[in-house]
Amino acid sequence: MAFAGARLAQLEYAGTALALWSLQIALNALWTPVFFGLRKIKSALYVIVGLWVEVAVCVVVFFAHSWVIGLVFAPYLLWVSIALMLNLSVYKLNPDR
Repeated sequence: MAFAGARLAQLEYAGTALALWSLQIALNALWTPVFFGLRKIKSALYVIVGLWVEVAVCVVVFFAHSWVIGLVFAPYLLWVSIALMLNLSVYKLNPDR
């Protein structure tokens, strides 16, 4: 993620891409304390769904700017997908939380 952000910062006309990058960082930073700290599993699920959508948009936009940046960022979408499925599983197993 840091490499992609640093490479984007070096590109001209990458303001929108950097804004998207910043939003996904914010959602990433929000999910952990909501899920683990507050143990708000349903709220964390909303956050991680938003994060997944944001990362998917980032991958598409980043590829438009540079195939290297898009390729480097793409595995993060897989990681967020796994975390989303885990969050969903925990929610299904603990519907009262």
